[in-house]
Amino acid sequence: MSGRRPDRMKRKSRLLLVLVFITTVTLGVWILVPSPFVHGVIVGIFAGLSSLVAGIAVLGRIMKKRHAGRLKPPPLPTGSWDYSMEVTDLDGAAVSFSHSAGKVLVLNFWATWCAPCVAEMPSLQRLRDETADLDVQFGFITREGPPVVRQFVEKRGIDLPIYILVGETPECFKGRAIPATFVLDKSGRIAMRHFGAAAWDADGVVAFVRGLAAKPAG
Repeated sequence: MSGRRPDRMKRKSRLLLVLVFITTVTLGVWILVPSPFVHGVIVGIFAGLSSLVAGIAVLGRIMKKRHAGRLKPPPLPTGSWDYSMEVTDLDGAAVSFSHSAGKVLVLNFWATWCAPCVAEMPSLQRLRDETADLDVQFGFITREGPPVVRQFVEKRGIDLPIYILVGETPECFKGRAIPATFVLDKSGRIAMRHFGAAAWDADGVVAFVRGLAAKPAG
């Protein structure tokens, strides 16, 4: 990171010098050639350059968002979980994740008011469908009250294992934002984690989760 920053500063300095040079030359022509036609051409050139710069900026932001949404498994597991978390189902019955030991588990922390959470749900549903033959487990966890969540689920026709978190979030799942999604291998180690919405049904992600599920436990 420290090596990239000076390079970026150099590029910005060069670009600034070029812009200053072009502006100086253009102003000189504007003053020395008092022709309406020439002035019109100069205005047109500046308008075109402004549009080009704005377009590049917008494209850069779009590409940055797309890059941020890509899912890349970490090279090594990033912690582990003992399957201890105090949750209930929508009827208030206590639920234990101990039944997920020895299986791949995908946990998603979300909320009904979180637009990115809702936006990525269909892709998580498709990931679940694509891995159903390997018995991959899923859990969608929220802190909201059951009435609010139940109404949301019924209105949208969501058929996913949704649980209410009534205790503390395990330390290994604490993060800066939601949605937060964690993929655990059969040993309870976090093999993938991602904060923010993402396309969980992408071919590479499906292949990664299926690969984890196909490996022997241990």
